[in-house]
Amino acid sequence: MKKLNRAILIFGILLMVGAGSLTMLNTANSTEIIANPTNWLVLISLFFLIIAFMATFEALDAMKKLIARKDGKEIVASLEEEEEKEEKDWVDGLLHKLTDAVPVENEEEVATDHVYDGIMELDNNLPPWWKAGFYLSIVFAVIYLLRFHVFQSAPLSEEAFKIEMAEAEIAQAEYLKTAANLVDESSVTILTEDSRLAEGGKIFAKNCAVCHANDGGGGVGPNLTDNYWIHGADIKDVFATIKYGVPAKGMIAWKDQLNAGEMQEVASYILGLVGTTPANPKEPQGDLTKPSLEENAAPADSSATAPSDSIEDITAISAL
Repeated sequence: MKKLNRAILIFGILLMVGAGSLTMLNTANSTEIIANPTNWLVLISLFFLIIAFMATFEALDAMKKLIARKDGKEIVASLEEEEEKEEKDWVDGLLHKLTDAVPVENEEEVATDHVYDGIMELDNNLPPWWKAGFYLSIVFAVIYLLRFHVFQSAPLSEEAFKIEMAEAEIAQAEYLKTAANLVDESSVTILTEDSRLAEGGKIFAKNCAVCHANDGGGGVGPNLTDNYWIHGADIKDVFATIKYGVPAKGMIAWKDQLNAGEMQEVASYILGLVGTTPANPKEPQGDLTKPSLEENAAPADSSATAPSDSIEDITAISAL
């Protein structure tokens, strides 16, 4: 059983060395190795193979003791003592190889003439593990110097930082393309980027101008350039009106034709029309409400899209 424990200990050490080696790879490669089920299958198979191999030796030892037991207890005791001695020798040998320490009973061999406060100074050798680490650091320094400063086959830290920042900006841009569609009437904010406002203008010209005119002055639908609003002048109100429509007044819900990002773009564009001068402005409709240009405006009231009883409102069909 002691041999089996020793094998498991060695396997654990090798496993930790392998895990440490993964940290030297880049994130993509290490993730691919860890995520590959074949690698895990091989690792688990190797683990059980070692256990089976050592268990076989344990069984052979047990058979040897069983046979020896027939010849007398003294032979059995001798085999057990031999096994314990072998185990002790293995542990002592391992510690000696790691530390190269002189046994206490032999300290006179490394004693010096220096004595401080009754403490004798010993001239022990440096531990082999320490010297191995020191020599490895020298090898690493040479490889590092050749790779980064002589052959320049890999970027230095500053250049690597710039590369990673450029990759992060690309990843951020890709994320924002999808994040734009995560907004709703409770979290939408006014856009200020010229590119997205321009996209909102294109959507308005294609879908809304037929009822509100190209300049937003109104036609079948209400005037979008004045401060009179039927369903609220907040960005969240406008977004909700576009999203759910006003079916009772003839305005369809655009949520099935436009994604959230596009509705945010056209809503921001519409609020940008306030204060402009259309060619043929329609008479005011609704309540006098100055549009809020604050990004964190209050959530829109879904009841704002409820139909009005006035004849003027019923005949005003919005094509937003």
